[in-house]
Amino acid sequence: MTQVADLIRRGMPAACPGRFVLDEQGWRDMAAALSHSTLPLLGLWSDGGQVHALFMEGTRPLMASVAVTDGRYLALSPVRAGASASERIMQDLWGIEAMGATASAPWLDQGRWPVTWPLRDRPPPAPAPPEGVEFIDDATIVQAGGTVLGHGPAEGDFNAPFHLRLGVPGERIMQVHSRMGYAHRGLCTRMRGATVAQAARLVARIDATATVAHQQAFADALAVMEGNGAGGMRDAALFMGELGRIMAHLDTLAVAAELLADRRFVILAATLLERVRQACRDMCGSRLLFDVLPPAGGNERVMSLPTELLAELRAGCTALRRLFWRPRGMAMQARGRGILRADVAGHWGIAGCVGRAGGVESDPGPYGSRPPAVWPDGSCAMAGDVTARLALRLHEVETAVEILSTLDAVALTAPPVGEYGSGEGIGCAEGPAGPVWHWLRVENGRVAAWWCGDPALLLFQALPQVLSGAMYEDVPLILASLGLSAASADL
Repeated sequence: MTQVADLIRRGMPAACPGRFVLDEQGWRDMAAALSHSTLPLLGLWSDGGQVHALFMEGTRPLMASVAVTDGRYLALSPVRAGASASERIMQDLWGIEAMGATASAPWLDQGRWPVTWPLRDRPPPAPAPPEGVEFIDDATIVQAGGTVLGHGPAEGDFNAPFHLRLGVPGERIMQVHSRMGYAHRGLCTRMRGATVAQAARLVARIDATATVAHQQAFADALAVMEGNGAGGMRDAALFMGELGRIMAHLDTLAVAAELLADRRFVILAATLLERVRQACRDMCGSRLLFDVLPPAGGNERVMSLPTELLAELRAGCTALRRLFWRPRGMAMQARGRGILRADVAGHWGIAGCVGRAGGVESDPGPYGSRPPAVWPDGSCAMAGDVTARLALRLHEVETAVEILSTLDAVALTAPPVGEYGSGEGIGCAEGPAGPVWHWLRVENGRVAAWWCGDPALLLFQALPQVLSGAMYEDVPLILASLGLSAASADL
């Protein structure tokens, strides 16, 4: 780890603290050293002129950048599997080729865009659209015969906008192919030239379940750019973040309970969720906590929850835990399904709630101000299955309620929006599914370049291993427990 970090620091310091620009040989040396290092890669993206790689060294972000030469750069996917989707996205949006990449199939571009490489200054026209998507089945599937089933928006159900092609030669899934891009909204293009306040409103709408984490990471990036550290709003961000975490986890738990036909759990979880959303509406004017943190939500306000609501949440969590662990309850029904082991999570770089449920050691401290998550005494082992993920989400709801109880008597104010000039910064927050990152470059008060790193991109890449060996009927439950957001992966 130290060797890679030292190689990165040999580069030229950039405007963003912790970012260093390497020459082509320095990038090659870094990539070679990564094969013998455990330094986690957290993000990979381009602004058109350079490719940027984000690492975490201890509790500090460390970024390496390299100029794009003749439209190419050396791929990192051979040494960090999680880089694969990002490399494919850069190819789709910029036409920047990752030399030696482990995969080259489009991630976003399904051949229906009017131009090719739309983020280029002069994008060429796109060729004629293909007649359909061609999937190549593994030889084992072809030999075994069986059934190929689909899961996605075209199946006539209310599924998230991504498609899975599942090979089921027998009783269990053997092959998984995914098709992404259905949720792409062109946010990188819409961000460029926007004012900071306009960009913040877009950021808040990337994913409704993690809107506070996105707002906080964006605001922290602005604060770093301005040299203000946490921006003087850590308590406000912590308060709103825990509220958002409670709503996201209760929603996931209610969906899982519905799939497992546990009506008592569904009714209680949905009731608590509605009570929290009503409190958010009364307190902030937004049931889903959109535009509650600067710069989109710059109005000063005092934020607090009624003591009776906190008491109701505390009692409700106790009841939910009893229902969850009762004989023939959700824990028993979901045990052993959809396992994401620690080694698989580490292979893809998955952290946060989903990673911790599989035994990955990850401390959210670097990503925000909330305390580290600790498993409660007497809980299930961190087996990485649906039961473990749901149990940890329930425990995080209980932890969030206790955190809010300590903050409830404190007057929390969000500072007003400031004027932004030019600069560059990066920020992070612990979202319901894992760490959320935002990097941006501002020129004369307008966004010149922007990137968002969301755990969904890594989770989608791990799906083939999570779903392998699962029953087809379990797919909706497994996907719900992961908290997947196609919008966050496709942007």
